[in-house]
Amino acid sequence: MNGDDEVIQLSNELARAGANAPARPDRCWINHWRWLAIVAGILASSGTAPARENPNLWSVEAVFRHVPPLLHEHAGRLPMITWPSFCQGTNDAAFERGEPLPPEVYRELERRGLTQRLRLSTNYVSMAVAMQAAGAKVVFVEGWALNGPYELGPDPLHKLPAGFKPAAADRHYACPTLTEGWAKKADEIRATLRAYKSAGVKVSGVWLDWEIEPLDWSPGRWEQARACARCQSLLPRGTLDSAQNYSAFIQDFRAALFSAYVAAPALEVYPGIPVTDWGAVVSTPDIPTLSYWGNRRLSPRDLGLFTAANPVAYGNTIYYEFHWTTNWGYPLDVPHMDRLYTHVMLSQVSLNAANMKRSVPWKFCIPWVCRYCPDLEDEKVPILSRERYREILRHIWLRGADSMQIFNEPRPKHPEIYLEELEDAVAVYDEVLAYRLFLEHGVLMNTTIPKVTDNGAIWSGLRLENEALIRGFTQNAKPVSFTITPWSDGPAVELTAPPRGQTWRLVRDGGKIKTVKMP
Repeated sequence: MNGDDEVIQLSNELARAGANAPARPDRCWINHWRWLAIVAGILASSGTAPARENPNLWSVEAVFRHVPPLLHEHAGRLPMITWPSFCQGTNDAAFERGEPLPPEVYRELERRGLTQRLRLSTNYVSMAVAMQAAGAKVVFVEGWALNGPYELGPDPLHKLPAGFKPAAADRHYACPTLTEGWAKKADEIRATLRAYKSAGVKVSGVWLDWEIEPLDWSPGRWEQARACARCQSLLPRGTLDSAQNYSAFIQDFRAALFSAYVAAPALEVYPGIPVTDWGAVVSTPDIPTLSYWGNRRLSPRDLGLFTAANPVAYGNTIYYEFHWTTNWGYPLDVPHMDRLYTHVMLSQVSLNAANMKRSVPWKFCIPWVCRYCPDLEDEKVPILSRERYREILRHIWLRGADSMQIFNEPRPKHPEIYLEELEDAVAVYDEVLAYRLFLEHGVLMNTTIPKVTDNGAIWSGLRLENEALIRGFTQNAKPVSFTITPWSDGPAVELTAPPRGQTWRLVRDGGKIKTVKMP
């Protein structure tokens, strides 16, 4: 019997032993002893390589076996979250009921730099209290789609003329400037967060995933607004003259809506916490930030009252449809698709970082990341390799990330990946935590976006007063040299970037710079 089998057998025996105990709604009696056994077994076998779990099972047991605790100190930092809620098995509905897991679970997640994401609802007050008592941080992350808060207001949909038929890809959208539903949602946010504050919960973040209206992703939205009698009278002059005008207005107005009706009420109750929403970034006229999928430039916008940016870096197969060209002369294989993933995944992160550095360097940056997002379900499109995914994550950290949200959505065709994605994210986080001082106080050094055809060095770095941390790699088959000037008043340094990547620590001593290769 191997170490994993012993842990499972022990936990089963303890569970059976507790079966005759008095029933409790939260099942904590059984779970407490079960988790002591699980944790003890994991710690006892920490030096062994466990067998791969059933990839269809997402559970904290699987997470703890395959994602080791962080070796480097992370106390006081923001936690990372995953998209799937942590549970004790595929049929465990405790999260949906708001039932806390045993405290040992939250402690073990915290040791890995993770926390359980909570929905922005009073249903999770008891869970938040239990998490906090176990030493875990409380972060709200929830998804929302379609018309969102507009549905909370009276009669929100466009007033379309008789016979108007929306395009097949479009639904009936709401008039964007109607805000009564948003005001109701703002009151709900205040009331919800006050319930947590009354319970003594210290909230560490509100990081929403509200992919809701108003949006400008399709011409159909402009066409409905242009045809709507109410929008014709409510929208500013010129807004409906073209799809481009409407898109620019919506992007700006959407940022203002979230600032007033989401960020403001959250910060009223918990001042200073990082508050953001999916895809919230800074874009300026001279550095226009690319969209999530890198196929268009965003109109100028700032973060408003949002205290954190939320750029998106997904290994999305749809990049093939949006960007791939035969002009490159590349075969459609993993190494060459990795080049495209690298280009797009570092695009929004880097341009947002460049803008934040100039205008709001004090705000947080908490990107969404994932290795595999099959918006284009075509098996001929290679999935981003794990090696390159880890390399991209390293560079995102060195381009201003303060934490990460891991969109490891379970994928039926490749169910093993969503646990691998978590392994990779935690492993890279542990690597960069060795340089924690740079993460928290370093000045951004490079936001250059690598081209798909780039065979030179791709590098990122953070600089302190007399030290710099540099990470570089190349998409070339052989190492390539590159030269940087870490300090404007100092000498240049030549480094050599290998295909598998290298980290250097530079130390300035007078007019000289000492270069140290890091493991």
